[in-house]
Amino acid sequence: MTPPHPPSAPVPVLFVLTDLRVGGMERKVAEIVQKMDRTRCRPVVACLKEAGPLAPEVQESGVRVYSNLIAAKWDVRVLVRLLRIIRSEGIQVVCTVGDGGDRMFWGRLAARIAGVAGIVSTHHSTRNPSGDSIIDRPNRWLMPWNDAYVAVAQSAADYLVEHEGLPRDRTVVIYNGVDLSKYTGDGREEARKSLEIPPDTPVIAHVAAFRIEKAHDILLRAARKVVDAVPETRFLLVGDGETRGEIEKLRAELDLELNALLLGRRSDIPEILAASDLFVLCSRAMVETFPNSVLEAMASRRPPVCTNVGSIAEQITDGQNGYLVDEEDWETLADRILTLVRDPSLRMQMGEDAHRVVSQNFSAERMVRDREDLFTSLAMGNGIPSRLYSSKAEEGS
Repeated sequence: MTPPHPPSAPVPVLFVLTDLRVGGMERKVAEIVQKMDRTRCRPVVACLKEAGPLAPEVQESGVRVYSNLIAAKWDVRVLVRLLRIIRSEGIQVVCTVGDGGDRMFWGRLAARIAGVAGIVSTHHSTRNPSGDSIIDRPNRWLMPWNDAYVAVAQSAADYLVEHEGLPRDRTVVIYNGVDLSKYTGDGREEARKSLEIPPDTPVIAHVAAFRIEKAHDILLRAARKVVDAVPETRFLLVGDGETRGEIEKLRAELDLELNALLLGRRSDIPEILAASDLFVLCSRAMVETFPNSVLEAMASRRPPVCTNVGSIAEQITDGQNGYLVDEEDWETLADRILTLVRDPSLRMQMGEDAHRVVSQNFSAERMVRDREDLFTSLAMGNGIPSRLYSSKAEEGS
């Protein structure tokens, strides 16, 4: 799309999403807009519903957040409100965040009517738990309008092209990144004191919402085998959600109340990881794509043991910077955990390799820079930067 007028510097970019709740996708949006180079891009956020708990920190960083733009599914007034924002802010690029739904439909329709220089949609998932398409029919009607589609991993991009029909020549990969200054793994002793965990106790962290696809049941069955072998081991389960009640019952049945600690929602994830020796994520393949929690553990030098689902194999090289196991295979999961619990030198080696991979390929700086390059190039009428088509993580930063 040709810019309606010469691009300004910095380029005003509008991110359209449902809200800024405490979720993986929303956390990434909050991080990206706060870290953007304001000499290149000026981010603005539009939440169709309530702003959400992450909004205050975004606003404190100087980013304007609009909210409560839609009252119901087909509240057409949202279109007028989005157009007003686009025009008053001088928006040149609109980036919808999330898979289908109102945010993608109304955001792109408003962008098209306003004649902005670039329309971008970022997809953080590859499928619904139901197995249905993640892009609904109304959003499929608007697919030709996009200048770019962004996937957060290469296998996710391949899935979106092959199964959702995204155009290959307008689909690029921009990997999620992690703030290396925040996730250092330092402060182990202090973190353990705050959690009342003895210094020599083996500790395994698990950070995930309590939903069926996160397979907390598999985690507890593996934990039972680990505790049978090393009775003092502790598992720290961070998160909350719809399956927590079932998991509490299973924990009692497996006699793991003293070993598997349900910590609920926490804001101190860096400290939780610092207190841990390794990290586990045993998700089912239903919706997992490129989990931020794995990157955070790797940045903290805590080797991950994960199921080989979604795009996790793009994060972990099995046996080098972590372990990959088959979905539902709790026995092998337990064996890999025990290998690392019993071998501190291997744990340290894998942790260092994990940190190196994240620092080279999955830093927050690279994640933000790639988006800035995309937005500024579209604003100038130059299309997608050619380097973004080269999506191999091994290229480094």
